Amino acid sequence: MSTLTESPLTTGLTSERHPLLLFYDGECSFCGRWVNRVRLADHQHRMRFGPKQGHTFQQLALAHPEVANVESVVLVKRRVDGSDEFLVRAPAVRAVIAGLPEFRLFDLVLRIFPTPLSNLGYRIFSKLRSVLFGRWHHCRAPLHEDKELYVE
Repeated sequence: MSTLTESPLTTGLTSERHPLLLFYDGECSFCGRWVNRVRLADHQHRMRFGPKQGHTFQQLALAHPEVANVESVVLVKRRVDGSDEFLVRAPAVRAVIAGLPEFRLFDLVLRIFPTPLSNLGYRIFSKLRSVLFGRWHHCRAPLHEDKELYVE
């Protein structure tokens, strides 16, 4: 399950201005730091972010139960026709870092390996991330100047 289908219950998550919406584990310290690096690298502000513990993701999970317990980031990506596509694991990460110069080398590494192998690596890392990097006991609040880039 790397790509999910569109649901009429989740329209309006993306826009032309913000064609990407990345949901991440808001209690994972690695995830929070990675999202912050991506936010800083996204000079065009094409991306918005939200914790998987938040209200918006909970509504998405009701419409798409298959993403509710996925140990992965979940990316909502706007298609040319305005509908939304849902990506998880390596394809989500590839879409997030595409076009971000700071992640060029990591993008190249992900493109070298076929998706099933990249997804396996993602699954292994997702099982170890809490042990390696720890967890926060709450989701970090965005800075005031970044509030527009975050959803609840």
